[in-house]
Amino acid sequence: MADDQEPGIYDCIWSTFPTNPVSNWTASSVLDHGADYYLDSVTGAQIVQVDGFAAVQTSSNLADPERQCLLYVDVAPGQALDVQYINPNGDYPGISHQVACQQATKAAELMVANLRNLVH
Repeated sequence: MADDQEPGIYDCIWSTFPTNPVSNWTASSVLDHGADYYLDSVTGAQIVQVDGFAAVQTSSNLADPERQCLLYVDVAPGQALDVQYINPNGDYPGISHQVACQQATKAAELMVANLRNLVH
């Protein structure tokens, strides 16, 4: 865990760099609040489902929303899985917020499936 990172939050990062198109995925555990915390996002939020779990889909005001998607999945009471996708160069074919969210959702579905396997 980095020194400047909040306690209880751990990141995993996957990137296709240096191959083009550049795609980055980040996953973090959020242990101090659920996905509903992100409903007040200044960039707008939408409630969606990820493999049967409620999730909040939004974007960051720090990057072009047409190139990225933030997805917060409620995985336990007061806890969420934060999955983000970004195409920083805008070079992914047909990139849009919807396409970025499809990429984030695919990653989140795999992670939720792994969580289910850990429980059983």
